Amino acid sequence: MPLDSYRAFVDESSTVRSATRQEYLVGAALIPLESCDEIREHLRTLALPGQIKLHWTDESEPRRRTIVKRISELAPMTMVVTHLSERVKKNERCRRKCLEALYHEMVGMEVFDLLLEHRSDTQNKQDLGHLVALRSRGLDPRLRIDHQRGGDEPLLWIADILLGAINAAELGYPAHLEALQETIVVQRRTADSLRT
Repeated sequence: MPLDSYRAFVDESSTVRSATRQEYLVGAALIPLESCDEIREHLRTLALPGQIKLHWTDESEPRRRTIVKRISELAPMTMVVTHLSERVKKNERCRRKCLEALYHEMVGMEVFDLLLEHRSDTQNKQDLGHLVALRSRGLDPRLRIDHQRGGDEPLLWIADILLGAINAAELGYPAHLEALQETIVVQRRTADSLRT
């Protein structure tokens, strides 16, 4: 199946790694358009009664194991781009660096349709402005982004769970990430990320 028949569902995470370092992570799940409805329904069955969306930090450890197992069985292609930096109060610059790298990876795979999790209207406009700026610098104009709330789009939950598993591995609990490792087709840092 050509990758241009895929859509990417993108989420982000930001976490402190040490007294002086923080890491911004952007994850994406690449889903064939023809499979979106089926996978969406599988994911909805994981939500508890009254639960708006799956969110790693809200789940108990037994629930995390169940969710990770189900996602690994669904076997989406996933990717993650990270940016390690000095600790800063505002991390929009880190987000832009990760998104730029992600966009170029997507173009290289001929995936042009990305859905990002909604943050705020102002932040969504900043994402769009950033994309326009990247296009003016040569990014393939076919790449497009949209935003949707996580509670309205279960396919965004996959990236949230992937990033949660990466963060858990950094804290010394690698089992979740090991279970998802075979889904990851790209895992890299931005070009100017700190290395340690």
